[in-house]
Amino acid sequence: MTILIDIGNTAIKWQLREAEQTTDTGRGDVSQLMVWLESLGNLPSQRVAVSCVRDDEFAGELHDALVQLGCSSVVFAESSATHGGITNAYANPSSLGVDRWLAILALKSRGHESGIVVDIGTACTIDILEKDRHVGGFILPGPKLACEALVANTDKIRYSTEPPAALEPGSDTGACVVSGAWLTIVGAVKEITLRYPQCPLFLAGGAAATLIDLGVEGELVTDLVFDGLHFWLNGA
Repeated sequence: MTILIDIGNTAIKWQLREAEQTTDTGRGDVSQLMVWLESLGNLPSQRVAVSCVRDDEFAGELHDALVQLGCSSVVFAESSATHGGITNAYANPSSLGVDRWLAILALKSRGHESGIVVDIGTACTIDILEKDRHVGGFILPGPKLACEALVANTDKIRYSTEPPAALEPGSDTGACVVSGAWLTIVGAVKEITLRYPQCPLFLAGGAAATLIDLGVEGELVTDLVFDGLHFWLNGA
């Protein structure tokens, strides 16, 4: 049995896997994670792998809490120059966000040697894998962050209700801001797919379904970080 934990910027998710099969999953805060772990029992015999994009202090405190709970085998995933035949584009490989690295590895674990991963949440990250080589990527503000940045850094861009996602010109300030944020992301994704026509597009993250609703043609995928974390842990 393997316990997989994904610590994102805003959400914490976890999975229990037996071989390749997911037998339990959940999300919540640290205290809810600890309650779930305690409910499993026999923690010393189970491997624990963690993907964490928060700071080192948080990671250290989490590691100590897991060990105190009884988890004797805890490892935190790290980005590296190569893994499983995949090469990292970064000159300093460890500085690539571990969630991005694991998403790239997940493509390999799913049988793809090429692909574009768009993960859209607080930030929108775009990474290209071409014939087992990470070409590099892009980082954009997510739609909510882009809108909040405009409001926070201007005096007169204000709106009281959140308009729906759209790509059409807005007829009020709120609609203009939201449409502009989404048009930026959709335009970027479409431009990148034109540059790499041989790479299938995979869409992940909390706002991925909205991209599809707005006309982006890609495969909606879940559990990329978990798949990549499992692949990383098993040293494939």
